[in-house]
Amino acid sequence: MKLKTWMTSEEIASIANKHTRTIERRRDKIIKETPDIDWFRMKSKPYKYHMNFLEEFVSPIVFDLLDRNRQLSNTIACMHRTDSLEQHLSFLEWDYFVTISYKDSLSSKRCFSAMSELYEKVEAYSFSGDCRMFFTTEPFSNRKGYHNHLVLRMSADTKTVTRFIEKYAPIGRVDVKPYDHELAGVFYTAKDKHRNDDWDILGNKLTEEGIQIEKNRKSA
Repeated sequence: MKLKTWMTSEEIASIANKHTRTIERRRDKIIKETPDIDWFRMKSKPYKYHMNFLEEFVSPIVFDLLDRNRQLSNTIACMHRTDSLEQHLSFLEWDYFVTISYKDSLSSKRCFSAMSELYEKVEAYSFSGDCRMFFTTEPFSNRKGYHNHLVLRMSADTKTVTRFIEKYAPIGRVDVKPYDHELAGVFYTAKDKHRNDDWDILGNKLTEEGIQIEKNRKSA
């Protein structure tokens, strides 16, 4: 079976080797305990389950292998989108891929503003160093409100970046992962930008980086 980002309970059950009722009970338990989690699409049937839900049923090693295989396939497919913004951005250096799921049901406008405000803090923290942020604001699939995905250029370790975002962003769940250039972090962040205007790229050296992108493309 080809691994997809969103699957039915039957597909999850097949991969996890579990009964569908087991899958549904675990879904209900997680939603009750973590209502802001964005693993489920329940506005229409059949319900869809994000691949991350598989973490509940397989070992971390197996999940990482499954997820990496899926993301590598996505990266290869995305790189064929020539001359797109996300392909250009993929030639730049990034440090982190971040998801911020807010506790309160924030509006799209508030989420967008929160990212602009966060970038100002990142720039002040970085002083003369390179800093850059590419973000998108999108709705939750299982509750009201919006959340943010972003890729970040910021010279600090993972714990520092996590504490920094928790300090300056509205209260919520912050997931910070080191950026892996073999995976599709930029493309994932850009996936819905063609449907709305709730995205932006901010940086202190965007003009110079535009020139560097052209150099990188010519030498690739």
